[in-house]
Amino acid sequence: MKLDGQRVVIIGGSSGIGLETAQQALAEGALVTVAGRSEDRLRQAAERLGNSSQGSTTKGASDRLRCVVADLADEASVRSLFAGETRVDHVFVPAGELRPESGDVLQSHPDRMQAVLDVRLLGVAHAMRHARSKMKSGSVTLMSGLYAIRPGTASAMAAAAVAAIEGMTRALALDLAPVRVNAVAPGVIDTPLWDAFGAQREAVLARAAALPVGRIGRPDEVAAAVIFLMTNGFVTGTVLRIDGGGALV
Repeated sequence: MKLDGQRVVIIGGSSGIGLETAQQALAEGALVTVAGRSEDRLRQAAERLGNSSQGSTTKGASDRLRCVVADLADEASVRSLFAGETRVDHVFVPAGELRPESGDVLQSHPDRMQAVLDVRLLGVAHAMRHARSKMKSGSVTLMSGLYAIRPGTASAMAAAAVAAIEGMTRALALDLAPVRVNAVAPGVIDTPLWDAFGAQREAVLARAAALPVGRIGRPDEVAAAVIFLMTNGFVTGTVLRIDGGGALV
C-alpha cells in the first residue's frame, strides 16, 4: 500500500475522476481529504467512499476521510481548507467546469469566460500558495485535457485554460521542488462533467467510437494514472495523456 498513512487532498473530489481517485487512494491506505463546492454531493461522496471499505480488515475508509466544502475560485475558502491540515503529502486538483456556453470567445459573456480562468488557473494558484507550507515532499497533480492539443470549435477558452495548466505544471515543478508537480490530460471520459452539454452529451460521447481503443474512457483509468504520479518519486514536470489515442485522431 504505497500511500499508507499519507495525506492526500483532492479538490474537486465529490464526483467523476476526483471521486475515483479518492477511492483508489483510500484503498492504498491514504488519509484522504475531499473538497468540493456542493455540500450535498460531498455527503453522497462520503457515503460511497465509506461504504467502499465494507468487509475490509483494515481501518475503515470512513475513519480516514475528511470532507470539506471549498471553492477554488474563492481564495479564503482554499485557505480554510488547508488550515485544517497539519501536513499534506499529495494534492490533486481535478476541479473545473466544462460548459459549452463559456468556451466561445466570439459569443460567450465575459463573466463566463472569466469564470473558466478563476477556477482552472487562479484556483490552482490559490491551492499551491496554501498547500506549499504544509508539504515537505510528495506531489501535486493538476488536470489538463485533450483540448490543449486538439481543441474543438467554440472551445477557445477551455483550450487556453488547459494548455496554460501544462505550462504551469512545468514551471511549478521548478518552483515547488522537491515537491513533484505533474498533470494528467484525459480525453473523452464518461463522467458527470458532460452533463452540461444536455442533449449534445450522447453525440459527444459517441465520438469515442472513433478512438484507436474504440471506446470511451473510464474515470478509474485516469485515477490510476494519478495514483501512479503520486507514488513514482522520479516523475516531475510531466503531462501524462490518458486519451485512448485521441491526440492521434
